[in-house]
This record gives sequence, structure tokens and C-alpha cells, in this order.
Amino acid sequence: MKNRILLLALTSMLTAWSWGKTIYVATDGDDAAAGTIKAPLKSLPAACQQASAGDTVYFRGGTYRVTDDQIMDVKGNTAFVFALKKAGSENGRTCFMGYPGERPVFDFSALQLDGRHRIAAFYLGADYLHLRNFDIVGVPVRVKGHTQSECISARKGSHCIVENIAMYNNMAIGYYQTAGSHNLVLNCDAYNNYDDYSEGPYGGNVDGFGCHVIKPTDIGNTFRGCRAWRNSDDGFDLIHCQAPVLIDHCVAMYNGFRPTADPHNTTEFKSAGDGNGFKCGGWGMEKEKTRCIGQSPKHQVFHCVAYYNKANGIYANHHLSGNLWFNNTSAMNRRDNYNMVNRRSTEAGDNIDIGGYGHVLIGNVSWNPNKQDLSNCDSTRCFLSNNSFAPTEIPVSESDFVSTDPALLFLPRDAKGNLPHSDFLSAKQESVLSQRNMGWQ
Repeated sequence: MKNRILLLALTSMLTAWSWGKTIYVATDGDDAAAGTIKAPLKSLPAACQQASAGDTVYFRGGTYRVTDDQIMDVKGNTAFVFALKKAGSENGRTCFMGYPGERPVFDFSALQLDGRHRIAAFYLGADYLHLRNFDIVGVPVRVKGHTQSECISARKGSHCIVENIAMYNNMAIGYYQTAGSHNLVLNCDAYNNYDDYSEGPYGGNVDGFGCHVIKPTDIGNTFRGCRAWRNSDDGFDLIHCQAPVLIDHCVAMYNGFRPTADPHNTTEFKSAGDGNGFKCGGWGMEKEKTRCIGQSPKHQVFHCVAYYNKANGIYANHHLSGNLWFNNTSAMNRRDNYNMVNRRSTEAGDNIDIGGYGHVLIGNVSWNPNKQDLSNCDSTRCFLSNNSFAPTEIPVSESDFVSTDPALLFLPRDAKGNLPHSDFLSAKQESVLSQRNMGWQ
């Protein structure tokens, strides 16, 4: 896995190469300065004013405290704090990056607004943008009712790369996409995100990562090498998404629980929102929610691990077609490890659950669920091969794995953002799981 992720990261760096100018920003800079490495600017809005398509903006290390006067755009009920609208091209992306060897932090906790606007911290408002190597913290929610804020709001741009970004201790969703195609979210972390303000302590609208594009033509969106944990709702959420999404070599753990002071805590669990690890598809089940499409997308979840989420580990969420599930490991989730439930049809008001149909499950492993290994799956209408649970059950025990210590899921990324190889739930070489090439690694 590590070599594959490293290759993809190097590829993304090469494709992001820009022939434009370089602009520098530093916490001790001056927005009246030239923007050079020796005379850096102080804020991202000032850098955006100087930047042209294909330029690179580097942030030096330190904490950037974002205030209301830096908000770049407001439309309708949403304030786009950093509205990134200068498109690059396939020959040179417009880049916004932490300076190599340093790790800047953008702290949005001081934003107040007027109590009427959602907050989108970084807005992907153009094609061929590249964000890399910085942290986003403190994004607040200032509106009551069913609402949300977003750390990275992908509502327009296509062919964008969001790489090695950590989004934590926010009241906001990590990465949220409603439009755009061929975007790559690579080696990102979303954790300890919880909104206890808008609708009280439930925190049911804060996922780690979400893709919900509304056009079937918005294809090619990928999450790769990402981790989601301690988000108060779901880890990865594709509800209402009308184009297929690939989730590859990702981890979802401890979602549906409230944050803890130590983000690596493996013992304290206070309930919050839904808490599915990978929620892949669906249009909801309420009668008034009948915004279903004639041909539902087939999402792909490959080589992922779902561990100890509050609800299901891997979940089809009343989808209207099958998804592809290859070589995943789902363990100790507090409902089912794999729940393939589908909705009966697209007819208005036909909100009836039935056993999942059209799913393809190959090489998946289930270990020690609270309820079932596999549920709500019509095996006569799905293709199942070489799984630990079907078509022929293979007993799985702790002794099949190199390690069952979840602390290994928190291993730090390397300087380029890649995850190191983890022995967690990795099959021992002599086990039947390894011999049959089953599971997430």
C-alpha cells in the first residue's frame, strides 16, 4: 500500500507543477509587502489578489488566525472565507501549499459573522487547484437549526487535488463536495469534528468526508489514503451522490462518538450522530425524500478498514443499485460490519427496505461485529466471492492478524503525507486470509 500511495503522491506533485510565479505568506508578514520569501504577505486574501492562474502560494509555518475581515465572498446564506477562484490548467495548477518542511495551521475559531451564514473555510471555486500540507482547525457553526460548516467546500472546481490536509477540532465537516469531477482527495485526515451548537449535542451533520455531487456527469472523484475518526456523524458519506465515487485505501474508525481531549483515545466513547464508517449511497427513506434518479451510481470501496464505528462499518444506506466492495476489512463495529440494505425502487413514496441487490463483494474480511458480519444482502441478486462471511464462511479470530492494537491506526504520516505500513488487522502470512489474498492490505 505504501509504495502505491507514494507513487500517486509523486504523480500529483508532478502534475501540479506550475510555471507561474511564487508568492509567500508568513504569520509575521505584511499585506503591503511584495510577497517574496524575504518580504512575505500576511494573509491568504492578499496573496489571492496578487496571484494569477497557475501561480503557487506558499504558507510559512505558524498559526494563521482568521478573522471576519478576511472573508473573501458571501453568496446567499454561505460565507466563503477563502474563495479560491483562479483556475489553473492541466499544464499548471494554481497551488496553495504549506512551505516544504513546515506545517502551517489555519485557525478559524475567531470568526463571528452575524448568525445567519454557513461557513466554508476553503472554497474550491475553480478548476485545477491544488491544496497541500496544512491544517484546518476551529471552523465554527454560528447558525441554529439544520445547517453545517465545511473545512473544504468543493462546490465548483474539477480536476482539483486536496493533499495532506488535516482537518480537526472543528464544528465543520472536513471535505464536502457537491459539484466537480475528477477531484482527488489524497492522504488527508479528518478527526475530532463535532457540532454541538446548531441542533444540540447530537452532532448529526458532521462527517469526515462527503461527496454528494448532483450531476451524473461529475465522475472520477476519488478519496485515497485518507483517515476519518472521531467525527460526530459518519466517516465517509455518499448520500444523494449521483455519480460513482472511488474510496481506496482509506480508514474509518470511532465515528459517531464525541471528540476526546486526546484524539488517539481508544477507550472513551460518548454517543453522538449516526456513526457509520463508509456510508455509500442512498437517498434516505422518509416519504418526502424521493429525489431518486433512474440509474444509481456504483460506488467502489477498495482496500479500506472500518473499525469500531458506532453504527455499521460498511453500509449501503438504502441504495438503489449495488456497489463494488473489494478487499476490505471491517471489525468490531457496534452494529453490523457489512450492511448491504437497499431501497426497493425509485417510485415516489416507495420507501421500503429490501435485501441488497447488485452488490459485488470480493475478498472482504469481517471480524468480531457487535451484531452481524453481513446483513440485508440478497445473495441471489449479488455476486459474492472469497469473503470470510460468504458464500462460504471462514472463521476469523484474533490469531489471524499480526496485530489487533488500534493505536497502530494513528501512526504519523511521513513528510510527504503517506501512511506507513500498519500491521493492524493485517493478515499473518501463514493465515488462510493471507493465502487467499483477503482483507485490506
